[in-house]
Amino acid sequence: MIRPAGGNADSNPAPAGGASRLKRLSATMAAATLAAAGLAVTVPVSASAATVTVHGYAPSGVGAGTTTSPDVASTKYQVQVAGTPVDAVQYTQNGHNFDIARFASSSRTPAITITLPSTTITTVNVYPARYYPSASVSVSSDKHTLTFQMSAAAGLNEAIVMVNGDSTNAAGQPYLAVVNDPLEDASQHPDITPAPDGSGVNLQTGVLDFQQFATAYLAAHPNSAAQTPPAAATSSMAGRTVGGTTVPAGQQTSAGSLVSASSVNVRYPKVRVMAADDVTYALQAAIDTIKANPTALNTLYFPNGTYVWSGLLVNGLDGSRLKGGKLKIYTDEGALLKNRVQAYMEAFEPAIGIINSNNIEIDGRGVFDGNGVANYNAFSSGDSHDAYRSQHQGGVMVMHSSDITFNDTYERNAKQWNYETHSANRVTFNNIKALTPYRQPWIDGTDFASGQDITANGVFTLGNDDAFASGHYNPSDGFTPLASGVWNNFQLGTSSADVQGYANAVGAHDTVADELGFDNYHWDNEDSKNISVSNTLNWSVGAGNSIRIGWNSYGYRLNNYTFDNFNSVAAPAGGIFTQNSPKPYPRISSIVVKNSSFDTSRYTSGPIRLNGGNGSTQTITADDQATYGLAPNPDGSGATYTYPKTPISTLSLDNVWFSQQKTNSSTLNGATNVTLNNLQVAGQPVEYSSQFPLAPSGIGTLTTTYTDANGQTQNVKPGALTNGDTWVGAWTGDQTKNNSSDLTLITRNTGVGLMGEQYTTGSGDGKLSYIQFPLSSLTRAPSQATLHLTYVGHRYSSVPSTDTDQLLVQPVSDTACTGGGTSCPVSTTTWQNRPSFTATTSSVARSATFTLGSTLIPEGGGTHQGNVIDGRDITVDITSFVQNAYAAKQSTLLLAVCNAGGTNHELRFVSSEGATGSGKLTNGTAEMAPGVTVTP
Repeated sequence: MIRPAGGNADSNPAPAGGASRLKRLSATMAAATLAAAGLAVTVPVSASAATVTVHGYAPSGVGAGTTTSPDVASTKYQVQVAGTPVDAVQYTQNGHNFDIARFASSSRTPAITITLPSTTITTVNVYPARYYPSASVSVSSDKHTLTFQMSAAAGLNEAIVMVNGDSTNAAGQPYLAVVNDPLEDASQHPDITPAPDGSGVNLQTGVLDFQQFATAYLAAHPNSAAQTPPAAATSSMAGRTVGGTTVPAGQQTSAGSLVSASSVNVRYPKVRVMAADDVTYALQAAIDTIKANPTALNTLYFPNGTYVWSGLLVNGLDGSRLKGGKLKIYTDEGALLKNRVQAYMEAFEPAIGIINSNNIEIDGRGVFDGNGVANYNAFSSGDSHDAYRSQHQGGVMVMHSSDITFNDTYERNAKQWNYETHSANRVTFNNIKALTPYRQPWIDGTDFASGQDITANGVFTLGNDDAFASGHYNPSDGFTPLASGVWNNFQLGTSSADVQGYANAVGAHDTVADELGFDNYHWDNEDSKNISVSNTLNWSVGAGNSIRIGWNSYGYRLNNYTFDNFNSVAAPAGGIFTQNSPKPYPRISSIVVKNSSFDTSRYTSGPIRLNGGNGSTQTITADDQATYGLAPNPDGSGATYTYPKTPISTLSLDNVWFSQQKTNSSTLNGATNVTLNNLQVAGQPVEYSSQFPLAPSGIGTLTTTYTDANGQTQNVKPGALTNGDTWVGAWTGDQTKNNSSDLTLITRNTGVGLMGEQYTTGSGDGKLSYIQFPLSSLTRAPSQATLHLTYVGHRYSSVPSTDTDQLLVQPVSDTACTGGGTSCPVSTTTWQNRPSFTATTSSVARSATFTLGSTLIPEGGGTHQGNVIDGRDITVDITSFVQNAYAAKQSTLLLAVCNAGGTNHELRFVSSEGATGSGKLTNGTAEMAPGVTVTP
């Protein structure tokens, strides 16, 4: 049965706007074929569903003479949104990890129907998993179509669908990314009235149509005439000794030359020949034209079509001088703005570079393609991109600029980091995409290396490294003239020193420094503060952390980071990670993470690795400042100075979800205040310390709390929540059953053995419960340990409510079993094959006696979901059991539990499944799950 779509399906959908007639026809024919085959592809529609508008984007790059998009339709997925077919395309530049279904709609929660004609669906995982439990997805009876509704609770425009695979493996690749943009704000679109003279420059509307302008410009200034190779020039390192080799006075770079565009590993001063349609020079001419007409022009417009260039580079533009106070750059949805294979391997050619500029707004739904795989793929014809042989550059770079806004910007196939800032101020990113799902080095999602007042609201990234990073200053310092990797690469200091090669590399560095107006040591030259990231979904293929703050921060401060609704999937390294090495300690202040989710399935370290200062002294020398760009002496003298490695002032996590329990602890070092409130792990609220084990050191105040069922804030209890529980029955119909999914635990003493554990044959109806607890969070044997079980009620109305009983508890092993085997874990144990033990008066622990009460629970297993719960906390002192297990270095403690007995005393207690989860007991709460509290 397909899940109803609520108010988000269209019973009479219009064709996807902007899609080619051929693609619409193909989708219609495919849907008809599927319907004939009997597959469920139609979404049930509610009365209000007809109000939903679904808009399919125009094919990328088609327009102005380009008739075919380079995008290839998915062969795996056929996608409908609220009943409207939308296109899905393959991302296959370096592997095939994702297909992308991108569209815009008027609903944030449309029904998504996905058909896989050639794939039998066995499992479906939709991410972020916090908002898409398995019950939220339905699969057709023929197992070729799935349906789900985008989550309102997620507050995201995207979801990741993994069929026959999950975030830990590649079995189901390619995965499908669903991108549901809001419908575009019409006010963003410029007035595209053509210029009267056909030049593309309309002084009346303020718009420069770049397509028309570039055509005219290249006709008048062909690249073949305009492009010249670099001239020889005296090296900036001439006369200096580097790595033991003296560079001769007057040493020049080699004279440049133009080489074939297909040449591989082209190094400065060699330069690839530009294609005839390369619009790099035309772009600069267009920007110069806007600068020359500040009272008339303020918009750079890119209609549908394909543009090949060195990237959208805006350097030295003051948008406040233009009409309206800012430069607006707008890309139509079918515009494909694609980087060429860069001029030479050291060249600086990001997909978008905003440098030394201010008051710029970039709008539109076009696609910026960094062409990173072609530029930097060692397994094909790309250039090398080692740090010592090339400039760092990413997809979108904002450097030494302020008051910059990105609305709806879509970037893919970056060379390195996807979105990044360096000494940028007041930069806003709204609804941005960065899709580079390939195993390329250094493909971070968002990397706000430095900046102040940086806001990102609505971010979707597919990458290969950190989902978010900051404080990673000067990422291209590996290519500076004095970087050891550079001069070692040219064997300086040896008899085979390549001085000419070194001079050429220095020339490549200096060329970029001259272009940018600052050298590589000064990409980042200020403290970072007020960085806010919200409503994000991030996926990583091969490396990186979910959030990483600090690394080579050059002595600058990192202050005030806030993450709200930050969702990380498949990060392989770890979760929230702060680094205080190897360059001077960054003095991190406040980090706040709230309403967020972290898929921990691939973490190799704890969910948190907090590394703050210990108060020791940090020294920054005069040479560090003068030569290597480290933070200058605050007194302006440039003299050597010191500062203390202060602890991180604040780390706060509130309403943060982690997908799995990790056995390794989260390390908390060097912080003044750490607050962890309302964490969830593996679908359960963290109420016991074992659920989220911590290893604190040098923490001033550590507060770990949760909100109970009554809305009251409670301290997380030292101890452990059960990580497995079940009951087993001696009655003939129960003997082969495992009941680990039941919502209650049952005890009933047959009287054969102190706990009824010796019963073997006959008509007895004995029941035992087994409960397991992790011990990994213990750092020493506790002075006290108490078992807590929540009493539900008893079975027989004939038993007086005033009858009394007590619980008996004994530690057991799941490697010595009644069936004679050596394995009977909680998840599979039955009466016939369960942990074997003999209970004695001295071996058991006992609860205080309690009355059975008047709450009656029907016979048998099952869920009893709606029953009333007595709710009393029945406790047993199990101190010696825990102490002995700790001394024996056991990782878990397994307990057998039964009641002492009494005629027809069959008792029930809340199980872990009954306390939490979508199918829990109606009256159950998380605090009712079996647990052990400890006193150190």
